[in-house]
Amino acid sequence: MKLIITGNTPSLKNGKQISGIRLIDKARKLWQGQPFLRSSDAVKKWQKTAIPELKKQFDGYKITCYPISVTMIFYFDNLRRHDLDNASAGCMDALTDSGIIEDDNVKFIDCLTLQYGGHDKINPRCEIYIDD
Repeated sequence: MKLIITGNTPSLKNGKQISGIRLIDKARKLWQGQPFLRSSDAVKKWQKTAIPELKKQFDGYKITCYPISVTMIFYFDNLRRHDLDNASAGCMDALTDSGIIEDDNVKFIDCLTLQYGGHDKINPRCEIYIDD
């Protein structure tokens, strides 16, 4: 089965922002709340489009025979440095959140292959091949 997520896949690890702290008294510089990491707006925007895109392509089919093998081929719209392992984390989360796979641990995914497909300025994407 072949699935495609269009657009550049953002890095979940590098796309974090510190949140949770707010200034409650400017004069005394008092802060309230504990800091925590959250996904950047770019990652959230990508997830909002990737999950429905996957659901539409999957069309209700349910994988029942685990473990499966997953191959991901990434095409980026620029020649900057990209980490395939960081990009794959977002795609694996999208596969899980869309209901295509039950979980992304080794009980369900026994082989994960990552590949750089090249530079495609017009059609950046991640092609996902699932072998069950």
